[in-house]
Amino acid sequence: MELPRVVQNAITSADVRKRMRELADIHKLHIDQWETLENEVMMTLFGVLPIDELQANIQKEVGVPEEIAKELTENISKIVFEPIREELERELEHPDAKATGVSDVEAARTQILGSEDKPAAPVAPAVLPATPPAEPPTGKIARAPVSESYKAGETSTARKSVHDDPYREPPA
Repeated sequence: MELPRVVQNAITSADVRKRMRELADIHKLHIDQWETLENEVMMTLFGVLPIDELQANIQKEVGVPEEIAKELTENISKIVFEPIREELERELEHPDAKATGVSDVEAARTQILGSEDKPAAPVAPAVLPATPPAEPPTGKIARAPVSESYKAGETSTARKSVHDDPYREPPA
């Protein structure tokens, strides 16, 4: 069975982990307790453990008093389960679903990136007024005359006269 995309995002979300870490810091949980707390929450997210038993499991497994377990459960509900519930309601178009609180910048970003799934039609670049390009040259390039001392097949070191060879200096 595959988990809904919303639950998968919550499990891999760095924001949820960060908030859980802050929660552990607030309640001064040891690293072992923090890992156990995270495991309990993940097992509940996966559906292995019932959500009704989360507080009892936190109290028993993490080893915290009942008041702290209750406070942890309430905070976890707010930072993990409520956003998932709201997103699932929006996805399933539940009549009581809350609209997503999105800033104008985020809305524009979503609109621009929304066509990411569809291949975009190639857009021709806008023609901007500018100085027209110069006419292409019409004249031909003139080559320099071949050196009189050049003979095909003869190496340049064997030549006696190098006075008109631009790449050689006369021997001293």
